[in-house]
Amino acid sequence: MPEKSKNKNSFTVEVDGKKVDLALKRPNSQQSRKAQLEYNKAFAEAIKSGALLKAKLNNVLIEQGIWTDERQARYDELIQEINEGEKKLAKGGIRLNSARDIAIDMRGQRWELRQLIAERTELESNTAEGQAENARFNYLVSSTLVYNDTGKVYFKNVDDYLNQSNDVVAITAAQKFANMMYGLEEDYESTLPENEFLKEFEFVDESLRLVNEDGNLVDLEGNAIDEFGRFIDNDGNPIDKEGDKVSDDGKYSFQRAPFLDDSGEPIAGEPEEEPEPEEKPKPKRRGRPKKVQAKETTTAEAEEADA
Repeated sequence: MPEKSKNKNSFTVEVDGKKVDLALKRPNSQQSRKAQLEYNKAFAEAIKSGALLKAKLNNVLIEQGIWTDERQARYDELIQEINEGEKKLAKGGIRLNSARDIAIDMRGQRWELRQLIAERTELESNTAEGQAENARFNYLVSSTLVYNDTGKVYFKNVDDYLNQSNDVVAITAAQKFANMMYGLEEDYESTLPENEFLKEFEFVDESLRLVNEDGNLVDLEGNAIDEFGRFIDNDGNPIDKEGDKVSDDGKYSFQRAPFLDDSGEPIAGEPEEEPEPEEKPKPKRRGRPKKVQAKETTTAEAEEADA
């Protein structure tokens, strides 16, 4: 029987309603050699099919206008702004609210940076090196994922892994393997300097969402919002930014007055605003009528009545 995995990279997923304990082992020398063969094979096939090399990708991006001088300048500017923000937060000595603003700006700058390079990153994954690296990665995930109690390999082979690539097991295994092999943190976002600062001074909750002093969700400007990002009043009812009430689907809930014609009269067919009904005085509550007791008739009275 295969040895039980002692690897710390274990996790539990639910498959067909049952919990399955799995683990990722670090690749041994044999698996690493086979993974390199998969890399070489995929690289050769990619070159044969006309895939670009990374060294030539930048020229193509410039020629096709995908990566312009303006984008490069903005990229450099964002990197510099993020670095300067990190230094300020690390040094301290500034007002806490100013530091908060710097940290929030850094979050926006990182988001813009990711959007800026998203297309470039996708194209890099399609280069010969990118395709080859994907092949190596797929082999390693498929061969190192095991049942935690028996150490038996979960996937039959690479094709079995690829066929299940959209299932929870394959997705979770790929994420954890990437964290393990490339030194990524599972909670990477929370380890960024700006988020560490915001958590330390309780400007965000555990999910890194902005909160006020009472721990309630707010937007960038400090307006109260719900978990869906909608503005809310003190009672938690949805409103717009000006404080007017809206329904759950975002529609205004005003009592609409009738529209008027050019003379200022209500347009025919428009429902007129009905005045609120006056409260009618409640009727006085009457007591229950007393039960009348039947009068007993004496014999003498009965005879007198008959006479």
